[in-house]
Amino acid sequence: MSARAAGRRSALGTAAAACAFAIVVAPLPATALEARYDHRDQSSLSIEPLLAYDVVAISGRSTHAAFRPGLRLAYAWDVLGEGNELFLGVQGKLGAWSDANRQDVLLALDARYRAYFGTEEWKTFFDVGVWAPLRSRLAVGPLVGIGVAYDYDRSGGFYANGSFGTGFGQARIATFTLGAGWQKRW
Repeated sequence: MSARAAGRRSALGTAAAACAFAIVVAPLPATALEARYDHRDQSSLSIEPLLAYDVVAISGRSTHAAFRPGLRLAYAWDVLGEGNELFLGVQGKLGAWSDANRQDVLLALDARYRAYFGTEEWKTFFDVGVWAPLRSRLAVGPLVGIGVAYDYDRSGGFYANGSFGTGFGQARIATFTLGAGWQKRW
């Protein structure tokens, strides 16, 4: 074997070793083992048709109870970076807003923290927050709820929930609510 052939072999061996080292050391693009369906670092808008049963007690008047169809709009964001969300919402009564006795809940605000359980498409959640009917009577109180969510991808999903809220102020108000909504995330 000539010195020239040995030099070529040595150069090829060095090049092959350099290529093998580069392949081993070079970072590979990260790939997830499964699709992520959590809500980390996202904001969202949601729309939720709902049916509420309100019980309103005002001093000196008889207690008033009625069903209220409504619509809730909310903005949410992940405040802690763990996939749970803080919602700020407004709900209004669908239908006539005339209330001769001023006992129906016509407009309400809420702030709720939603904790999700699970990272797959289907997950359950728990809500805790504050509910404040503004019209016809001003009251403020706690709100709790539970539900189930289905995320068809990371940009959106559907959910169904039930909640209970109570408020104290110009009246004592209790509300039981069932709703189903759609959430668009970005």
